[in-house]
Amino acid sequence: MTNQSTIDKLIEMRLSSMADAFRIQMNDSAMKEVPFEDRFGMLVDVEYTNRKNNRLKRLIRQAELEQPDASISDSIKIVQSKDAMYT
Repeated sequence: MTNQSTIDKLIEMRLSSMADAFRIQMNDSAMKEVPFEDRFGMLVDVEYTNRKNNRLKRLIRQAELEQPDASISDSIKIVQSKDAMYT
C-alpha cells in the first residue's frame, strides 16, 4: 500500500486530521527516528483532539448563547479591574 492510498483511505473514513498529520510526519525527516508506536499515538492524538474541539464548537453554536465568544478569563479581568477601582 502506498502512502497516498493510505491518506486517501483515511480521508474516506473521515479521518482527515489524521491524514494531514500523517502527511506532515512523512515530510519530517526527524520523524523517521521516532518508533512506530509513538508516531501512531501522535496521529491518534491529533485526530482525537480535533474531534473534541469540533464537538465543543458545535455544541456552543447549537446552544445559541447570547455571547458565544465570551470566556471566563475575560470575566475575571473585568472583576479584577472593578476591584482595582474601589481600592
